[in-house]
Amino acid sequence: MKYALKDYQEAAAGELLTALDRANEEYKKSGEHQSVSLVAPTGAGKTVIATAVVERLFHGDPETGRPALDGATVLWVTDDPSLNIQTLRKMYSASSLLHAGPQLLTIDGAFDSEFLPPNTVSFLNIQKLRRGSLYEQSRTDRRRWSLWDTISNTSRSRGGRFLVVIDEAHRGTGNGSDRPTIISRIISGDPDRQRAAAPVVWGITATPEKFQQAMAAARKPSRVQRGVNVDVADVRASGLVKDIIVLHNPQGGPAADTALTVEAVRAVREYEAKWATYAESNDEEAPIPILVVQVKAKVSTKEVSDLVASLKDAWPGLTTDSIVHTFGEWDGVAHGHIALSSGAAVRYVEPHAVQDDRRARVVLCKEAITTGWDCPRAEVLLSFRTARDATYIAQLLGRMVRTPLARRIDDDETLNTVAVFLPYFDTKQVEAVAAAFHEGAQSEDVGASEAVTSLITCPRNPAVSEDVWETVTDLPTYTKPAQRSRSNITRLRKLAHLLAYDAIDEDAPMQANEVMLGAMAGRIESLRATGELDRVIRATTTVRMTATTHDLTTGQTKVIEGDAVPLDPRGVEREYRRACRLWPDQIADEYLARGYESHRDLTTAKGEIIALTKDPDALGAVESTAATYVRELDRKYRRRIDALHAARRAEYDELREQSASAEETRLILPDAVTARPSENASSDPLHLYASKADGLYPHTVNGWEREILDAELADPELVGWYRNPSSGRRALRIPYVDAAKNAVYPDFLFFHRSSGGELSVSIVDPHGTHLADGVDKLRALAAYAQQHGEKYARIDAVAKGQDGRLLRLNLVRVEDAAAALAVQQVSEIEDLFERLGTLYC
Repeated sequence: MKYALKDYQEAAAGELLTALDRANEEYKKSGEHQSVSLVAPTGAGKTVIATAVVERLFHGDPETGRPALDGATVLWVTDDPSLNIQTLRKMYSASSLLHAGPQLLTIDGAFDSEFLPPNTVSFLNIQKLRRGSLYEQSRTDRRRWSLWDTISNTSRSRGGRFLVVIDEAHRGTGNGSDRPTIISRIISGDPDRQRAAAPVVWGITATPEKFQQAMAAARKPSRVQRGVNVDVADVRASGLVKDIIVLHNPQGGPAADTALTVEAVRAVREYEAKWATYAESNDEEAPIPILVVQVKAKVSTKEVSDLVASLKDAWPGLTTDSIVHTFGEWDGVAHGHIALSSGAAVRYVEPHAVQDDRRARVVLCKEAITTGWDCPRAEVLLSFRTARDATYIAQLLGRMVRTPLARRIDDDETLNTVAVFLPYFDTKQVEAVAAAFHEGAQSEDVGASEAVTSLITCPRNPAVSEDVWETVTDLPTYTKPAQRSRSNITRLRKLAHLLAYDAIDEDAPMQANEVMLGAMAGRIESLRATGELDRVIRATTTVRMTATTHDLTTGQTKVIEGDAVPLDPRGVEREYRRACRLWPDQIADEYLARGYESHRDLTTAKGEIIALTKDPDALGAVESTAATYVRELDRKYRRRIDALHAARRAEYDELREQSASAEETRLILPDAVTARPSENASSDPLHLYASKADGLYPHTVNGWEREILDAELADPELVGWYRNPSSGRRALRIPYVDAAKNAVYPDFLFFHRSSGGELSVSIVDPHGTHLADGVDKLRALAAYAQQHGEKYARIDAVAKGQDGRLLRLNLVRVEDAAAALAVQQVSEIEDLFERLGTLYC
């Protein structure tokens, strides 16, 4: 791959490969047909996951040592030629090994073959298989093989190595139209025509139900079903999708259309200005945001002309050439330009090409954006359609969630939002969809973003002094361990190259190699000292000749041990290559090259690697050495890394997040955050972020939190406070002691300045003593206090005492932290607070 996958994408790719391997093996053994589904919300990067899987099927995986699947063949099926083009381009741009033409092939009129080509993804839209199509014909002057014959022959020839991918599977396997008929014939074959069923079907979808139902309902053969699911929460955390969709649902009727157009233009121009500011401060090219305008199904030339005139009036400098449309047909002409009453024309652009059309600033569409459309530049949507169906509304919103830079923007949270204007959509259904997005409910099109109907931008509070900001950004926090971690050897190599590229430490790659090769050499010397090295080298580089004699007279059998004969170079090379697959990132070859440079016998050096591989603790020891050096380099250069521009800094962040353990890092606070006002929201002063309108921060608090906040706000020494979020890079995350994948996110940070001018910071976290996670959270805070307590005045765990008053344990105190770490049962927490707790307020 040309770039590292997100943690959940890597995990999903690994699970899919395992599921597909099992499907292939079971089909080979029993002949039982198989199905595998990849289920992920809109914006999760399903195509990227699939690309990684296909790469490893065709070429193997050098990092894990997984071999390629010989003869693997993929047929990629959709109902939309444009979607096929978009998918092919995505795979080509993501993969470093799959090439358009040889391995990414669109089936067209020139294709005529008995079998689909191996080690190739062949893209097919089902319209080519409709009755009467040229592709249905065989043994004619124009074609020798029909596509049906080609698919059937490939199924018989390749068995479980032939994968039929049904893209957007939830749309492709239900009832209605001829699509499901064609899809079901591809899946199930046609016994009457002696066409074989697809051995393995791989569905890619946002929801599993319809695909699973289709697999269960398909006529024989029945299928063993396996599924790989991507969690909505993981997608939200990745930064690949917008955090928030802001839904504007005004009900002004047609009279308000022009005013809404002006407002939509204002919104997209505001995004443009914010992106320009971000790009300038980070020395990065600014994304060019697009306004998407969804018009009615039946729209006239006059209506389009009036709309274009309104857009140009509201947007100084906007030209007609910057306005495009994606209508499949206009005035009876497929993909034609729209001639306006002014004499100008709105040009047609294919939906998949909009993203790369840098002249396009406004896109007029009808249905194109509800069916697999992908344009991360689309940041504002104005829809003049009428919709009362929640599924349609959710489907529409799901097209608008991808982030332009494929990462969350830490500098300004408003760039992690998208604005949607839905004046003719049913209000109750819009609210229902917003609730579904918030809850992460699984439906066909509910994506990973959160949808809200109002939002306030809160920049940094000018009432908070600069030293408070310096203090908070120096506080230690921890990453979430990866679901599918990368090798520490690979991580060290990557970190070293990043440091060299950014001119932080140009010698880092050489030093990293020395550390890893030194660890390998040290382990080998340990084996040599015990005699184990010589024994293994002899055993793996020689073969002992034995003979068995059978005396025909006496009937006795005798085994005669012969001499040990050296393996020929090919035999040693085979053993060496097998051993290399267990060592990540070609580090074994590096060791071999080092042996060559030192004029050592290469056979001996290969034998050392083979011996090292047979030592069950060797790889773990080298991995541990690499992990330690990664942390050392990260700590050493943390401030210089944090001073890099956002795009460069993001690569280091991703590297930390690929670790199997929680890695220490620092808080990254943006220039502005977003807040969600509600009927129950409070607004309080001195928060690090505040609304420009009143200098207050709107937020929601419960009863305990209100008591704590009131007590702190009443303290004349308070100079600032921070409501800690429960996710994201601006959140203070403290991992559990025994399960680092879980963590406590303390509710508050408070900043006080003493009468002598000294600034201090405190953590305050209220939590019920009766709750099941109480022990883990308390122990996590205590362990954090033991490690970082010198940075804090207080680390208060707060609970209610038997008399209803708030008690606190200040875990910065050594005895309080030790007592908290000793807690094992929920029942012990209340007693601990009664013994050692002091009144909070």
